[in-house]
Amino acid sequence: MTPLHLGTSYHDIMTKIRSSTDKELAVKKDELSRLIKQVLRNYPMLSYFQGYHDIVQVLLLVLGEQHAAPAVAEVSLFRIRDYMLPSLSPALKHLQLIPAIIEKADPALRRHLSQTQPFFALAATLTLYAHEIQEYSDIARLFDFLLAREPIVSIYLFAAIALSRKRELLDIPVDEPEMIHFTLSKLPYPLDLDGLILSAEQLFFDHPPESLPSGVWKRIPEHSVLKTSRDPFGSHTTEEALELLEKQAQHLRSEERRRKALALLRKHRRTIGSVAVTVFVGVVSIWIRKKGFDAPIWSHLSRFKAAFLHDGLF
Repeated sequence: MTPLHLGTSYHDIMTKIRSSTDKELAVKKDELSRLIKQVLRNYPMLSYFQGYHDIVQVLLLVLGEQHAAPAVAEVSLFRIRDYMLPSLSPALKHLQLIPAIIEKADPALRRHLSQTQPFFALAATLTLYAHEIQEYSDIARLFDFLLAREPIVSIYLFAAIALSRKRELLDIPVDEPEMIHFTLSKLPYPLDLDGLILSAEQLFFDHPPESLPSGVWKRIPEHSVLKTSRDPFGSHTTEEALELLEKQAQHLRSEERRRKALALLRKHRRTIGSVAVTVFVGVVSIWIRKKGFDAPIWSHLSRFKAAFLHDGLF
């Protein structure tokens, strides 16, 4: 995807937004709604998520309604496809990359954050930071950077943000994960955007995805946009993206069936264990009778079954 190249238009666009009347703002809202509906109608396999409009709004303001439509479709299919599946599970897997990046860059900070799950980064990464960054010039500049890099760089950017706040985070006691979560869920202000962009690029260069610990990169599905869009300027077709989307949906359904099966086993593990012991004893008793062994053996097996059930092992 081609970068936006908006350096000379920030001031003009901001002036236009600030001088808009209520009527003009209402028109923009209608354009935004129309644009989102158009893309989702054209690609019904894509699921809307809260925050999608923040991304679309940036493209709409920069490109105008006519030119924004193909850009929104391309971003949806090739940049944020994982977030437009029926489940947030793929997005949550993305977040697990953040602690791994921090661990490679700063093990001490990673240990300090070990009691806090990386859900603090969900809103920012899900919306390409459009929901979190208020200054239009900053978010337009950031889109210019992110759309010129592969999708995973937005994850590295959040790791860079966390690392830049090391002193602030270390001042929070490790046994207060709620406060750490709250702090990281809000981006610092003012934002040293250019410095963070440089840091993110350096992190990506020093610690590429394949080098991350704990096998986090291997756990990202092969059809994820993080793995299929490694070259941001590569040639991909819409049909390929839709095929990958269907494969991702199938993978999600398979994971959901497996999750439900495991939950069912855990819920009924005592009953299943009792039945298993009963079946085992029954099979052994038949074998003993066929072999003509003495009755005392059966009594030993009965006590064995009773001990299992009494101790609650199943």
